[in-house]
Amino acid sequence: HGGFLLDELISQFSSSSESAIINNPYQSTFVTCNIIAMLCFIISSFTGNFSQVDKLWSIVPAMYAWMCITDTRTTLMAFLTTLWSVRLTYNFYRRGGYNGLPFGGEEDYRWEILRR
Repeated sequence: HGGFLLDELISQFSSSSESAIINNPYQSTFVTCNIIAMLCFIISSFTGNFSQVDKLWSIVPAMYAWMCITDTRTTLMAFLTTLWSVRLTYNFYRRGGYNGLPFGGEEDYRWEILRR
């Protein structure tokens, strides 16, 4: 299954037209994911705070899952992903992850460990 979806995504992406991107939930999710990743990289580079992605990590997977709904199975997956995201977001909030300005705030304590 996974290989087939990847092959389909690549073939549609190579023959990219606006309607193909809009009509294929996997392709539009792939494009959205890359846009968000690039924005996180750019903002992190300018601010020197590489925890920008941590603020989104608990939220965007649920958004991606809801973007990929094609049937009952993917609806269930989106629902379960949302439950997981709520738990992660609550824990990140509880530890002060959303304090401060959207692009400010403290870096996650684990970044200091990675720098060593």
